[in-house]
Amino acid sequence: MTTEHSDASLSAPPSNDDYLLGTEAYTDEERIAVLAKLEGYLGAQSGRLLGYQVNLSLDGHAALGRFLGYHINNIGDPFVDSNYSLHSRWLERAVLEHYARLWHVPLPVDPARPEQRDGWGYVLSMGSTEGNLYAMWNARDYLDGNALVRDEVAGAASCRTSYLRAEDPGNPNAYAPVAFFSQETHYSHIKAMRVLDIPTFYDLGGSLYPGECPIDLTGTGTQTYNGWPLGGVPTTGGDEGPGTVDVDALVALVDFFAAKGHPVLVNFNVGSVFKGAYDDVEGACERLRPVFERHGLVDRPVRFDPDDPERVSVRNGYWIHVDGALGGAYAPYLEKARDTGLIGSAPPVFDFRIPEVSSIVTSGHKYPGAPVPTGIYMSRAGSKLRPPSDPAVVSSPDSTFAGSRSGFASLAMWNHLAQFSEEQQVRQAAEVLRIAEYTADRLRNLSTLLEERGEPWAENGIEVGHGDHALSVWFQQPRAEITRKYSLACVPLNLGGRRHDYSHVYVMPHVTQDLIDELLDDLSRPGAFDRSADQDAERPPLPGQRAGTGTSATG
Repeated sequence: MTTEHSDASLSAPPSNDDYLLGTEAYTDEERIAVLAKLEGYLGAQSGRLLGYQVNLSLDGHAALGRFLGYHINNIGDPFVDSNYSLHSRWLERAVLEHYARLWHVPLPVDPARPEQRDGWGYVLSMGSTEGNLYAMWNARDYLDGNALVRDEVAGAASCRTSYLRAEDPGNPNAYAPVAFFSQETHYSHIKAMRVLDIPTFYDLGGSLYPGECPIDLTGTGTQTYNGWPLGGVPTTGGDEGPGTVDVDALVALVDFFAAKGHPVLVNFNVGSVFKGAYDDVEGACERLRPVFERHGLVDRPVRFDPDDPERVSVRNGYWIHVDGALGGAYAPYLEKARDTGLIGSAPPVFDFRIPEVSSIVTSGHKYPGAPVPTGIYMSRAGSKLRPPSDPAVVSSPDSTFAGSRSGFASLAMWNHLAQFSEEQQVRQAAEVLRIAEYTADRLRNLSTLLEERGEPWAENGIEVGHGDHALSVWFQQPRAEITRKYSLACVPLNLGGRRHDYSHVYVMPHVTQDLIDELLDDLSRPGAFDRSADQDAERPPLPGQRAGTGTSATG
């Protein structure tokens, strides 16, 4: 989406001083003027935003302004109406049914009596960070023997707030879960595990089993803690690889801890944060299945009620979570595009067709397109955690992470999905992938050009990475004016024994081939990768860019 703005709106970006609140009210004219300055800045930046996983095709959401005069609050469970009448649960349930179809799990007919095969979920008020945190919380309580919503408990056990863990005198590790995730996993997982006090495999391994790591890290350059790989399970090919988890390493690590009696919590990525990689969830689960069976992690008895230790719940000793913050929303359409012949292949299956998958999360403001951060959390209803309270004042179970939840987020998600048929969604996913592949091809050609030109900052060309079906294309970081102009995300990577900074382009539905061509034109200019001159204020600005600001002159 491109928005034209006057030069006056771009004379300088907003500052803190523009919006200071004092004891006196702004006049209407003053307030409108500083809001116009913000609008001008946002419009200018959104016209060329390429580095982050957000869809800026938001034209259809202008009609939602009529709802800003209402406090729409979906407090409580999406499937149980509350006494608060200003809600949008009807739209929330429609959105959940849409993703339940995409992810191949039926929603429960009766939320009070869910079947194990059924799904349950809710629309998030935050992005996938909230969904990941909720998934880790649910996984922890499931694995450490807390009561689930399906387990009938009464009296003090149903409302205790102290953290209770079941006990097994024959195995001190039986209810001490360990988390596994790859080095490409989003940082929100570390945050969730720290909040919930869930140890990672390298925390526990480095502390209790120094030097006993079952995988060989020799020559990989991986940072370690007492021989265990810090940051997660290695990925295939390291930094130079596509960003998918090394399944052999994952299986060896899970087997090590399962043999010591620990239940396991495994996270997979579907559209990883930098490389857009898809872990092979189905293939990994096929490899993990015999490990779970061999170590008694399938249908194990759990004594969940501390007031009645004879009561038993049968559940698994593993939880498989899929972080599909990006890919969970479009990978199903790529599968449909393959089935209809629009593309030749599709990402690996990741959803509830795989019996081991316990929960999935995706973001609504990334690929689908919403003007506010939001997302979808979904799990198997029979594994749903028991909320710590059941507030009579709301009259709907407190079964989500938040108390008050954004009813506007559900409205925005519904509004987006209602504008597209399934055929349109399939064709859009195929087109977005085509532009990503076009971007990778153009960048590789540019790499050859720079090498032939002999530019010293692009020795041996520029490294370009693009995994199968990924919407991310990464390449050597250009100078600061270009990263600012296109809002490129930048991270350090070790490639070929050299540490370089890299940027990536995320081809979202608002990204056109013309915009990619504009970026490539800027990257092909002499000195585009000469970052030694980033502090040179005298460097001529790029076309469409004001000197010294890094912002574009048009949206």
